[in-house]
Amino acid sequence: MKTAAVTLGVLVAAVRVAAADPVPVKVIEVAGDAAYVSPGRAAGVIAGATVHINGHDYKVVEATAQTAVVKVGGDPLHVGDGGTADVTPGVTSSTRQLARPRPPEAFVGQWPDAVLPASRQNPAPVSLGAGKAPTQSHVTILGKAYGGVDKKSHDGEVEGRVIASFDLLEDRPLAADLDVAGRLFLAGVDSGTHTPVMVRAAQLRYGTANDPRLALGRLRYAASAVGMLDGGRAAMRTGSFEVAAFGGLVPDPLGGKPDTGAARFGGEAIYDAADTAWQPRVAVTAYGSTWQGSLDERRLAVVSSASKQALRLDGWAELQSFPSNNQFDAKALEVTGAGTTAQWRKRGRHLGLDITFLRPERSRRLAAALPLEWLCTPVRVPNDAATTCGGGSSWTTANASAGWGGAHWNVDGIGSLTRAQGIDGGLAGPGSGLESSGYLRGEVRFGSGRAEAAVSGGKASFGAWTAGEIGAAYVATNRFDVGARYRPELLDYVASTGPMLLHSVIGDVRYATSPAFDISVSAIATTGEDRKALAVLALFAWRPLP
Repeated sequence: MKTAAVTLGVLVAAVRVAAADPVPVKVIEVAGDAAYVSPGRAAGVIAGATVHINGHDYKVVEATAQTAVVKVGGDPLHVGDGGTADVTPGVTSSTRQLARPRPPEAFVGQWPDAVLPASRQNPAPVSLGAGKAPTQSHVTILGKAYGGVDKKSHDGEVEGRVIASFDLLEDRPLAADLDVAGRLFLAGVDSGTHTPVMVRAAQLRYGTANDPRLALGRLRYAASAVGMLDGGRAAMRTGSFEVAAFGGLVPDPLGGKPDTGAARFGGEAIYDAADTAWQPRVAVTAYGSTWQGSLDERRLAVVSSASKQALRLDGWAELQSFPSNNQFDAKALEVTGAGTTAQWRKRGRHLGLDITFLRPERSRRLAAALPLEWLCTPVRVPNDAATTCGGGSSWTTANASAGWGGAHWNVDGIGSLTRAQGIDGGLAGPGSGLESSGYLRGEVRFGSGRAEAAVSGGKASFGAWTAGEIGAAYVATNRFDVGARYRPELLDYVASTGPMLLHSVIGDVRYATSPAFDISVSAIATTGEDRKALAVLALFAWRPLP
């Protein structure tokens, strides 16, 4: 009789477990796309069971006595999330007893202590060569060779460029920066830019390369909104605030040669809170210039940026003051440029919007170096050989871009609208109206190969065009890859008698002889209508280790 009662009790317990309510579970750890919940197999939560958390269902892929593992997928879970799990029928009666919530101390020692990989590895020593002095140098050598030929002309250019930084002291941030290029021009029209030596930077600085406290020499930029300057810049920083002053001579605007005809001076105030959530940076620069001993430019510029997680915002604006009766017919105070950009990027997806307003660059210094029509819309007075400027010229451009990609594919596109106001459009006439363009490209990657296709088109004051492109590439190794593309293009210039169809074939080759040296060559052959042309561009980069 006693044996029968025990047997009956076991059967009743089993029936209760088989028909039990869902077991409460709680997320105790998340690692990648896996989440660990408790309790586990001892409570009836075994592989194949369903877990319900935050309105989503997850399948158990593995279970221990105290925990179960579920795959998260696209619905992320967090430590502390609670839910229920369906108890699997057929478990032992001890399951029912363990289904109750367990105290935290019951999980102590459940996972073994982590073992650092380095404690079980035996790396082999690698010779790094002879020792060097504590000070360092950082050198990059770039090379470019370009050549083009068609039925009527030929052109070419060879350039070698050295970008280097040399630490001069071991315990102080004193350094020298150099960015110089030697160039050889084989043919073509020289508009004053064919200088054999171009020095973009040659400065002695105290402080970091991006924000030195003192810099002297050929500065790559004098302020956030001011370019090259032969002179100096001094800055003082406290917390998130910085003030700076600069001054010197302005290099030749075309060839970059030293020039004593113009000087530039000004001050800058910067707020840079890199340790805050949005990491805002705002720079306000007030500066002016002289030309041949008298005041020329008077400008105020604002540059700002902020970013948080996947979102980045940028903006800028520039205000310029002009003297009365100026040769450009400009107002006493004009906004010469402004723009804003918003970008969002996350896991292969991106969206972008850019809006820019621009007026032609105008100054007495530029008017002495460039044709007048480069600076404004020329106004020709009847029966008068002289040409004057008409005010109000501007461009307004809006660009929108988007893209979406996965592990083996991506699609990107961009569209642009430009409104030209009072700009000389050549044969199309001044102020020719709205210009538009668009570009769409897709890419598929498989193994070591890649296939791509693109389409583009647009309409401008000089004409319209439509083009397509297909191509493929093969990555033989991480050092060598090769690609080829075919591009048909239909051009309809205002000055032409009708549309012209061109065919282009582009070939690309890249080879890295070592991590420090790589070379690439691109060649494009074009034919169609009365045009036959071939152009080749070769680039190399050498970045020796410090």
